[in-house]
This record gives sequence, C-alpha cells and structure tokens, in this order.
Amino acid sequence: MEGRDKVFDEPLRPAGSPLPALADNPSVGVRVRRALRLDWCLPLAVIALAAGLRFAGLGSQPLWLDEGYSWWDAHQTLADLWSLVPQCDPHPPLYFVLLKAWTDALGDGTVALRALSALLGVATTVAVVFAGREIDRRIGWVAGLLFALTPFQVEFGHEARPYTLLCFGASLIAFGALRIARVARVAPLAHQAPQVPGTASQPAGPAAPWFGSVLRLLGSPVESALAGWVALLVGGIIVLWTNNTSVLIIAALCAAFVLLLALDVRSRHLLKPLLFVVAIVVLLWLPYVPTLLEQARGVESDFWIPKPEGWRFANELRFVVSLNAFDAVWWAVLALVGGLILMWRRGAWRQALLLGFLIAGPVGLNYALSMTIKPIFIARALIGVAPAVVIVTAAAVMLIKRPWMRYGTLAVALVAHAAALGLWFENYQGKEPWDRIATEVASGHPLSLSAKSDVVVLVAANELALPLSHAFEDIHAAVPLQGAPANFPSPGMTARYPSGKCAPSVQGQNLAAIRKAVGGHHTVYFITRKNNVYDPGNGIAAFLASLGLKQTAVTTYNPGSLEVHEFVAPQNAPRVFAHVQLPPGSPGAN
Repeated sequence: MEGRDKVFDEPLRPAGSPLPALADNPSVGVRVRRALRLDWCLPLAVIALAAGLRFAGLGSQPLWLDEGYSWWDAHQTLADLWSLVPQCDPHPPLYFVLLKAWTDALGDGTVALRALSALLGVATTVAVVFAGREIDRRIGWVAGLLFALTPFQVEFGHEARPYTLLCFGASLIAFGALRIARVARVAPLAHQAPQVPGTASQPAGPAAPWFGSVLRLLGSPVESALAGWVALLVGGIIVLWTNNTSVLIIAALCAAFVLLLALDVRSRHLLKPLLFVVAIVVLLWLPYVPTLLEQARGVESDFWIPKPEGWRFANELRFVVSLNAFDAVWWAVLALVGGLILMWRRGAWRQALLLGFLIAGPVGLNYALSMTIKPIFIARALIGVAPAVVIVTAAAVMLIKRPWMRYGTLAVALVAHAAALGLWFENYQGKEPWDRIATEVASGHPLSLSAKSDVVVLVAANELALPLSHAFEDIHAAVPLQGAPANFPSPGMTARYPSGKCAPSVQGQNLAAIRKAVGGHHTVYFITRKNNVYDPGNGIAAFLASLGLKQTAVTTYNPGSLEVHEFVAPQNAPRVFAHVQLPPGSPGAN
C-alpha cells in the first residue's frame, strides 16, 4: 500500500511516491495542485512556529549552573576539551567544540550561547518532518507540529546544553531508518534506482560520492537509500559524541535491523551496507571509549539520580513521551501502541518495527541498567526517543480511517499540546537568578549598612562561580571571586560527585586559600545553596566567623534556594541581623 496513486484518500503516501498525471482528469489535477501547495506550505509553517517558540525570549533569563558549565567549556582549548572538560562536565566534547566555534563567531552573551540550541531545535523539527514524510506526507507535518509544540523541547531549545544536539542526531537516525525501511522491499538492481511503473524514466544524475560508491559495491540501491545511510552515519556519530547513554540508542537501532533482516527476506541486501555504516560509527567513536569508561566508574561509585522505582519511572517519562503531565503518560503510551498497530496494519510494518525499537529500546535498556547497576534514568538523557515518539503519535492520529475522527483527534492533540505549552509558560518559575545576585552584590546589598568599597565574593560549591562570573561579565562588574575550598576547576581533590571531579567537597579540605582571599576585606559575601551537599553543616560560614567576621544578613533567592550570606568586619557590623527570602521573580533591590 506504500506507493498508491490516490492523493488524500490513501492512508500512506510517502515522500517520493508518484502523483497522478494532471492531464488524466481535471478534477484530479486540481486536487494534486492543492496537495502540492499543502505539501510544503504546512511544513514551512510548522518550521516557522518552531523557530518562533525557540528563539523568543532567549535572553530573558540568566544562565543557570549547568549553562555556566557550557560557557566555561566553550572557553577551553581544544586539548582541554578532550582532557579536562570531561572530568568536570560528564559529556562527550562534540557540543562544546561546536559551541566554542559558535561563540568565537557570535560572542558569549546569553542570547548567543542559547541560540545554538534554538537553531538545533529548529533543525530537529525539520528532520522530524522529513522522517514522518517517509511514512506519509501528512504524518510528516503533523509530527513536526507536535514536536514544535512539545514543552520539553521548547524548554531545552532555550538552554545552552547538549541535549538539543542529542535530539537532532536522534532525528537523523529516525529519518535514516525510515528511508531505508521504505526502500528495503526493493531488491538492489544493477547500479540504478528502482523504476516506478507508469512513470517516465529520469536522466541519470551526477556520479554518487565515494560513500555512495562503496554502498553500491555492498549491494545497496544507492540512489534511493543513500540519504538514509548518510543520515544514519551522521546521526550515529552525533549521538555517541554528545551523550554517554546514546550507546543505548545505537544498540536499539542495531537490534531493530537484526530483527528486520531476520523477518524479511527482501531486506537481506541491507546487511552489508548496515555493517559498513555501523563499523564507521563505532570506529570514529572508539577514541572516546577510555574516557567513557572512566566516567562510568565514577558514576557507579557515587551519583545523585535515584532508582526509577514506582512513580519515578512515569515521572521521568512524562517529559519525553507526554506533555509534562504525570497522569497523561499512560494515555501517551496507549497512543504510541495504537500508532504502531495502525502502521503495521497499513503495510508500514518495517517502519513500525524500527520506530518501536527506537522508543522502547533506549527506555528499556536505560531502566534495566538503572535497576541493576547504577541509576541513570533521567528525562533529559532519554530525549533521544522524542523524534520517534512524535512520529508514531502523528501516525496514531493521521492513520485513523474515518476523516471526521481523524481530524477531530488531530484537533484534540493540538489543543492538548498548546494547553500544555501554555501551562508550562504560566508555571515556569525561571532560572536561578544570578543576574539579580550579581547586580545586588556589585551595587551594594540593600540590607547592608557597611561600606561596599572593599568586598570579596566567596562561593561553595566552587562551581557556583561559573554562572555568577557570567552574570558579572554581563553587567561589566569586576568583583573578586573565590571558590571554596579552591577555585574552579579543582580536579584531584575529594569531589562530591566523581562524575564531576572539579567541584570538591569542603569537608576535610585545607581552607588556607579562603583565609588569604578574605583577609583585609571589609565585606565578604558568601554564596551557597540551602542544604548544600558540598558543604554540609555550613562549615564555611563557621570558618568565616572564626576569623572574626560577623554575619549581618542572609538573603535566599529562588528558584535554586541560593543563599547570600553577608559578613563584615566587626567595626562595620550593624546591630540588627536580617534574614530575607525572595520568591521567584522578586525584583529585590531593583
């Protein structure tokens, strides 16, 4: 059923399938012209919507802690991106290399840093549209629309972190797998694409590149499958060099193809090119494996993610497979099962098989590892299943047979996505308010009665210096900044999390550097988090008190429970101690 000539009535009309001749029937010609207009107008509108949602408000919030890591990473040398950065920020270096080149060209302001993620989010939307079109043209634009409106995707499109790059690589894998599945039923011919009956032959195009030549020698129908193989190759490299858990995506993909080759005799010609592509991906990834193993040993000994027991399993999945709603997870799973069944029944069983594995495989393997070895089950690491999820969800809607039910379900799905996105915007509390903290520290805390001509800022954990330094840079403030027990990065000291060895614990460390940093200053701002695991018991505050400094005020900023402790020399201390808690969005001293 994958190549029929009806324009709207047939459930499956993938990209590349022939359209009826316009001269055969004038009414059919009108329908074809309308279809051609919709064929590109709708996807372009979807892409524009995705861009608007992701680029709007990029600079409205300061960088938070994890983005501060990205800012610091992008300023390192290429040698340190390979050696030092993986110790401090437990991700492969591809995103940070791209971000380094990006900031070299556009600067390292908040908008510039996040614009790369926004652009990658738009590119992923494009890839999702094209991937869905491999099943049916309508599934393509609907999948892109659902992806554009997903709150989780919009959120990470506003963050300077690697997860949008991971999702982009996963979308290329989905497109490549679906393209190959669509042409898998065609036996390889003698160096030419299969000819569709009833269509005019096309002149031969330019010679295929070296990659196409190799695939031709391996027995692949190059002209129709080349884009799919290239997408698999590039997507596989991207995901493996962006996130350590992406090996589970590659494992799921390989398992899906093995099962496909076992079930479908006409797909056996894909074995050699598949092995060729997987071999290239693995060979190009091998240089990072020693670093991955070292990071894995650290995660196994101490990590902060709890086991995905009971409600935690659904709590993480709700971001990736549903609309941030805990109760909607099982409805989303039901829609995915229904979409896979409809695809199977309509003849796209190969596509259903591959997409099902790309969803269930990474989730199941991640869960198994989390329950048996060490918990790594967290939504942002599972973001790679999102392209397959929206494609199958779109299929569950657009392959409904009755038009009134199909478009009614589509309307419900779009309203649900728009409502979820609206609720996310309404309930969003913002990022850590480092801009407010930097402004108030630089200009003088409103609660302080002491002189501000001679101040120093002390932070614990020392990683808090990263977003605070960027905030000081944004307001062009030169404020002395000292990490506790030592400045960031501090590899080699006793770290709280072995997966991030550059932020050491305060307990048991030599605090001589702090004594030297604060000595002679009238005012010391000590910035930490409430119940900070790096400094349990507020040892730094006690140490400052032991030096004769008097604590005069504590202000708590939310979100993030960031505490600013003000210490002054005794002769400058006011009589009244103040403790203020500022809620999210509070203007503070502004």
